[in-house]
This record gives sequence, structure tokens and C-alpha cells, in this order.
Amino acid sequence: MLQNDAVRTLQYDSEIRVAQQPSPTEPRVYDSHVSITSQPRTEAPRIPLPIATVAGSRTLIPLSGYDCLADLPSVHIEQTFELNEALTAVSSENRYVVRSPLGDAIFAASESSTENNRLIWGSGRPFQMHLLDKTHQEALVFRKKFALGALCCQPKSLEIWVPPGNVLGRVVQSPTFMQPEFFIEDGNSGQPVFCVEGPPNSGFCCFCLPRECYFKIHSGGTMRASIDHKWVTSKSQYTTNIYFSDSKLTSKERALILGSAFLLVSL
Repeated sequence: MLQNDAVRTLQYDSEIRVAQQPSPTEPRVYDSHVSITSQPRTEAPRIPLPIATVAGSRTLIPLSGYDCLADLPSVHIEQTFELNEALTAVSSENRYVVRSPLGDAIFAASESSTENNRLIWGSGRPFQMHLLDKTHQEALVFRKKFALGALCCQPKSLEIWVPPGNVLGRVVQSPTFMQPEFFIEDGNSGQPVFCVEGPPNSGFCCFCLPRECYFKIHSGGTMRASIDHKWVTSKSQYTTNIYFSDSKLTSKERALILGSAFLLVSL
């Protein structure tokens, strides 16, 4: 369990009481031949997850950690800060809270990286981003390798993993001159699923990317989603917003788009 502000914020964000795991039962012993109809699962079943909707609250038993993204029209990523980071010049590990359109916390994201990499390499540093849901179960893991950008022949990329160790997909930067471009690839086939295009005239390798920017995500010429980074006056901070234009997007595709948003946040 990661003990940090983002996790604590997620813990107290909702007043819904988390359902407890059922008590383990004694193993069953059979005295005759039994046909095996399914293979044993390596991962334990996930704890029921409370979900807040417009009609009220409900309980979801997700098959995977990203199933709670289904049917959401948008998600919003907010960064949390510590007082020592504001008072000193020392950069600490980033922490975020992913919220639903109703403001309900979905995930708490916590970065894992070394202090030397943060001080020396900045946004090019390698890191792991762990996303925990309300039940403090690990839902997704984002892994970014060391890369200074396509200008240095090191395109930035990010892998999306699902516990216990399955790669869901990856986001890879494309070497472009005037408009940043990324491709979201499927983890099984390695084929591009979506193309992420940034604002025009923002410079090579995203060096001139404005603070407030807009990315469109399309597939086969069809708009599927969009990502923007805007200043929210009421919260006095920048928020990264993901809008799912296509309601037919699967939970896996939404998780891949969420991973691309975290890569864009780290630029």
C-alpha cells in the first residue's frame, strides 16, 4: 500500500463503505473423478468496488482494474502537491487523482522514481506510475523508460500494464517537426489502435508545447476522444481532461487513452 497524499485523498473522498472480502473456505476433496472445465486463475478476484452515478451509488465487481472506466463520458486528472515541494526547489514524486465527471475519485496515481533522475533528467526521466482504486487494489501500472525525445533519437514512450503482469498496450512518440504525434499500440498485436495529434506549430519534440493545449485522438479518420490541459480558476491549478467522444469505446481502449494522457502530462 502506498502511503501518500494521493492515496489518503482517495480513501476519504467517498463515504461509501468498501465491501470486505469473503472469508476463505476449506478446500473441497472429491472421492471420484472430476472433469476440469476451466483453468485456474493466477490472480485473486478483485474486491467489489463502489461506483457513484447520477442515479445513485452501485457496487461493481470488476474483472480487471480498468473496468470502472466503462460508460464514463470523461475523466479528469488533478495533481496533488505537498507543502515542502512548494517551499523548496526539490522536485518530489508526482501524485495525481483521477476523477469522474461527478468529482468522485476513481484512481490515486503515485509516481515511483529516483531523486537523481528527477533532478538530472526532468521530464525525460524513467518512472513507474501506480494507480490504486478505492479498495486500494492496484488497477494499472504505467512504465516510462528513459528518453529525451525524438530529437535525440529517443522517442518517448509509455507502457500500460495490468496486474499481475500483463501488458495492455503502449504509447510511442512519432518523430514529427511542427506537430506532436503519438501512436497508441495494442499490447498483443503491436498494431496502432489510435493516433494522438497535438496542437500545430508547437515545435519539434513538444519543446514549444503551450501550457494550455488540446490533443485529438482518432482512428481511421474518426474522432474517438480528446485530451486538453486547462487552468481551472476555482481550483487554482491545471487539470488534464479526457473526453470520450465515442461511447462505444471499450474499457481497455479507455485505459490506453488514460495512459496516453499521463505521458502527455509528463512532457
